[in-house]
Amino acid sequence: MTFEVPASFISFKSRFGAAIALNIQGGVNPTHWTTEQAPEPHDVYWPFFSVTFINRWISKLVAFVACNALTILFLIPVALVQGLTHLDQLEIMFPSLRSILRMAVVSQVITGYLPIQILQVFLTFVPPIMIMLSSLQGYISWSQIQKSACSKVLRFTIWNLFFANVLSGSALYRLTIFLEPKEFPRVLAEAVPAQASFFIAYVVAFGWTTIASELFQLIPLFYNYINRCFCGVSDNDFEAPSLPYHSEIPRILFFGLLGVTYFILAPLILPFLLVYFCLGYIIYRNQLLNVYVPKYQTGGEFWPTVHTSTIFSLVLMQIIVIGIFGLKKLPLGSALTLPLPILTLLFNEYCQKRFFPIFKAYPAECLIKKDREDQNNPSMSEFYDKLANAYNDPALMPIKYSGLFGSRRLPLLDSSEV
Repeated sequence: MTFEVPASFISFKSRFGAAIALNIQGGVNPTHWTTEQAPEPHDVYWPFFSVTFINRWISKLVAFVACNALTILFLIPVALVQGLTHLDQLEIMFPSLRSILRMAVVSQVITGYLPIQILQVFLTFVPPIMIMLSSLQGYISWSQIQKSACSKVLRFTIWNLFFANVLSGSALYRLTIFLEPKEFPRVLAEAVPAQASFFIAYVVAFGWTTIASELFQLIPLFYNYINRCFCGVSDNDFEAPSLPYHSEIPRILFFGLLGVTYFILAPLILPFLLVYFCLGYIIYRNQLLNVYVPKYQTGGEFWPTVHTSTIFSLVLMQIIVIGIFGLKKLPLGSALTLPLPILTLLFNEYCQKRFFPIFKAYPAECLIKKDREDQNNPSMSEFYDKLANAYNDPALMPIKYSGLFGSRRLPLLDSSEV
């Protein structure tokens, strides 16, 4: 009986040699012998370690279809939320409740607080679903899974939370606007300001509460308390949490998009966003230093996502400004603003050529420099000895029992009696 799998970790004595082997095709058929950079030992995702190229391709296709299906299905709660923000539509649908809906307290709760809470309940399920879909795509490391889930959650949030709310909350939500791209700036210029009050309430009700919940960590506290009291989990079994990049980064970037988009249309949102970012800086700084323990080194790999989102926010704001000048019958303003999106996209293209390759592979100059430094490092022999046993499948590791089961895992017979 053998335990061989069609995959392995290969170590090199130099970083430059590993980089050469990584970028050279191993066999005639590129799908039979694929190479990729090995993650850190604690970053390996073992279920897809030995999956074939075809299985990975099918898994990515299934995850892509499921992600788009979830995006389409989420339009249902978005439509429900926007229906609650328009009492005139509710009065038409439920004429028997007209007297109740016209009460000041009821109307304020329904139009201001209730839609945000309903949307928040549905949004809490999005990051776990996206991390599950990303784990099915065939990645061999948790860092790749979280990076993929971060991009999915960000696209999902921008589309369903911004565009779907803006277009469905306006009378101009007809699909014909997508057939006329020249009308899109005008549509955004009319629809985006109409949802300013909704997004201000969203920042207060959702943004501030998430910052407070991040500080107090009530759910992990209750979970840990239940495990200690009822499951017999000891302090030795406690594992420090890590920062959920796939949920936190998209949320921060979405609030940045709201700030860039609305600072011209509705400057009233800026103080609320300023409070959110100031509190977020203080709280997340404390969490990163004193609470969270990173499972892997990100190496700045999330920065391209942040950069792309920032560029998208700037281009969207500039398109809306062009539409506003068009509504105000100011052709000179539209003509002067028109070069801005082009210049922004050119700057983005320059950044992709200049900086993005650094996040994909290390330059040979740095690798050779580090290899020369390691030649005079006396601790490298010890490092090579540890490298031989660094990558061990958790399924082959001994089981760690908690103190609750200490009396039940003793042998039935003493070794002297055997």
